[in-house]
Amino acid sequence: MKFSFVDPVNKKTLVLPVPPSSMTVTMGTKVLTFEPTVLGEIELPRGRKPISFSLEGMFPGENQSISDRDSDLTPDYIVETMRSWTESKRPGGKELRFIVTSTDWNIPVFLRDIEPEYVGGYGDIKYTMFLTELRPFTVKEVKRSTSGKKEVRPSKPKPKIHVVVKGDSLWKIAKKYKQKGTAWRDLWNANKKNLKSKNPNLIYPGEKLTIPAGWLK
Repeated sequence: MKFSFVDPVNKKTLVLPVPPSSMTVTMGTKVLTFEPTVLGEIELPRGRKPISFSLEGMFPGENQSISDRDSDLTPDYIVETMRSWTESKRPGGKELRFIVTSTDWNIPVFLRDIEPEYVGGYGDIKYTMFLTELRPFTVKEVKRSTSGKKEVRPSKPKPKIHVVVKGDSLWKIAKKYKQKGTAWRDLWNANKKNLKSKNPNLIYPGEKLTIPAGWLK
């Protein structure tokens, strides 16, 4: 199991010489601290909030005899590289990918900070680093009027109620609102369920007809 950071812009990969000794993950109100060897058993749930986490461990010095190093990078080089990432001009730090082999952990992160401390007589550096998961977001473009005035959208016309009076006919009403007397059939079909007579030639004063919204200007 190797722990590495990838700088996608400069196509640079930094592999930690040895795995961290402990890892603390914060997901909302939950805080988990565990040994990285069980990282493959931890599944990040979907729909969760971005996580923040810290790694603690040691970068072994050049004189330290460790047979199973994952990389030959010196502690000073690692710290210098990571500090350059935290000093990125981008808010939050430089965008990286945090990858752990043999697990599903391959996530975009910001390296917020690293706290190194020289220990022992071999040039070892004890460290704690703090990371935050990066979540992509989009900004919706809002078009604004250059005139400084608010854009007023015309409201859609609402259906009108026509109360039948003496002398009305479907033809006359259709011609009044639609300017086409021949549209009386549309008016009849839209209202026949609510009329007393089933004969389109007979409508009575006081009956209410709904005028289609499309007929109104």
